Amino acid sequence: MDIKIEKMSLKNLNEYSRLFASVFNSEPWNDSWTEETAALRIENMINTDTFVGMALYCGGELKGMIWGQKEYYFNGIHFQIQEFCVKQSEQKKGYGKALLDELKSEMTSMGVVNIYLITSRGKSTEGYYRRRGFITSDNMVLMTNAKQG
Repeated sequence: MDIKIEKMSLKNLNEYSRLFASVFNSEPWNDSWTEETAALRIENMINTDTFVGMALYCGGELKGMIWGQKEYYFNGIHFQIQEFCVKQSEQKKGYGKALLDELKSEMTSMGVVNIYLITSRGKSTEGYYRRRGFITSDNMVLMTNAKQG
């Protein structure tokens, strides 16, 4: 398997936005992304100075990506994973684990003291992260003023 993980850059924005919209418009999220709205989100994030993102290619084809933002906190640098996806037909092949492991390694080299994320409840989302050592926080809660559903 010819896996290559590289830092995300704007030069590949179109392929990132195609993958992003395809994955997040499917189960379990069922969002309504277009390639254009996905590109706006990704471009906006890449253009911040706290962005760290990685894309995984196999055989020259984009299979997955993970990205987020570093933020400074009283006890050091924290990193929020904001998006993480693997092409639906390529899931359960180890690409996600490879991306997450590479991200954790990069965060360690940057001195990050905490990696956290917000995800949907469920076996394929919350369960995925639990199997990789993440825990549900007892002292934090996600709150929103948006209607659920």
